[in-house]
Amino acid sequence: MVDPLLIINIFIIIVLVRGLYRRVRYRPLGKFYLPGLSLKLLAGILLGLYYIVFFQGGDTLMFNEDATRMAGTVFDKPGEYLRVVLFNDHSTLLWGTLKLADQPRALLTAKILSVFHIFTNGNYWISGFYFSLFAYTGLWSLGDRLATYFPWTRNASIAAFIFFPSVIFWSSGVSKEAISTGLIAWIISIYVPALARGEGVAKRKVIVSLVLLFILWLLKYYYAAALIAILIPTLIVSVLKSISAGISWNFNKQVLYWLSFLVWSVVIASFIHPNLQLTNVMEVVSTNHALYTQMSDPDNLIRFRDFTPTFLGYVKNIPIAVWAGLFQPLPWEAEGYIKLIASLENLIILVFAVFSILNISRINVSNNGILVIGAMTYIFLMAVFLAFSTPNLGTLARYKSGFAFLFIYLVMADPVFKRLLKIKRE
Repeated sequence: MVDPLLIINIFIIIVLVRGLYRRVRYRPLGKFYLPGLSLKLLAGILLGLYYIVFFQGGDTLMFNEDATRMAGTVFDKPGEYLRVVLFNDHSTLLWGTLKLADQPRALLTAKILSVFHIFTNGNYWISGFYFSLFAYTGLWSLGDRLATYFPWTRNASIAAFIFFPSVIFWSSGVSKEAISTGLIAWIISIYVPALARGEGVAKRKVIVSLVLLFILWLLKYYYAAALIAILIPTLIVSVLKSISAGISWNFNKQVLYWLSFLVWSVVIASFIHPNLQLTNVMEVVSTNHALYTQMSDPDNLIRFRDFTPTFLGYVKNIPIAVWAGLFQPLPWEAEGYIKLIASLENLIILVFAVFSILNISRINVSNNGILVIGAMTYIFLMAVFLAFSTPNLGTLARYKSGFAFLFIYLVMADPVFKRLLKIKRE
């Protein structure tokens, strides 16, 4: 017998998608909304099958197991469910059955999934559709906003936010990355008008962004910290530029102000979470680095040079970390089909990046330079942090979904490729 909740949820998803499409169909990227969403929902299914068939385990299945346990108690013991979900009540019987009880951020993902499981009767695939839809709408909205305010980057937006395979795959289905990537994209998209033209942001949107940022903080605090540290100075400089009519804001002045505000943002962020203080950051990264090195195949590890968990050890390996975080593995380093697909993507990104660097002088620095610097600083910080703390190339490919779409967008916005596309059309 067909589960009535399955039919109801399919109907809800169709109504949601139809309503969203009606709102965006005339937007700059409107005609790509449904094809991109179809690929995203399919990717969510493929991600689940990837872990079920090939790994026969993994985070996504552990999220599902704990979420199923939590959702199973909501009708019999609703008080116990709420105490666990809201307050992490260790005294409950339910808490003792959870496999992720000692992993707060993973448990949060399972808690979020449990809410969907209540309404889908524990259907892993339908709940995954909701996760994919959230990530996709965030990415699409960010791409559409950027294409609106920077129309010459429309093709880059279409590629980076809608159709790039690794972005589609790793931020879909029942995964922590689907939530975190969606959160990051939604937060940035809210502030694109302010970043691009210094326009004001409605109070309700600011409140929404703070709520999203808080959830991101609980889920992946390092992404939230980097986003706050970069977004605040970039917003301040953009707004100051727009309200300072008649005052010259050359690029050097913008950079000076931006760096000043960045220093204050980093100092403030270091007091928000103890792990964000430099000594603690190094300790956390060193612990994770040692753990991944111990449990990973040596052929799947980033090859750092004479690495030691000291300040000097990190500094001299930063170039390797940046390279690995952005471009590894490349085709000649790949073994197996999965790595080969990822390596071909990385090669494409590398080619675009080389052309972008060669033609960096074409960027209008007085208008867009500070935004590029802000985005590249965020990308640089996350690439270095993740490469050191997660030296396993396979895991890194999944984790870098939180910044990869921005890097792909920047390198594909290169004016040389814009000109080549124009020539091809003519």
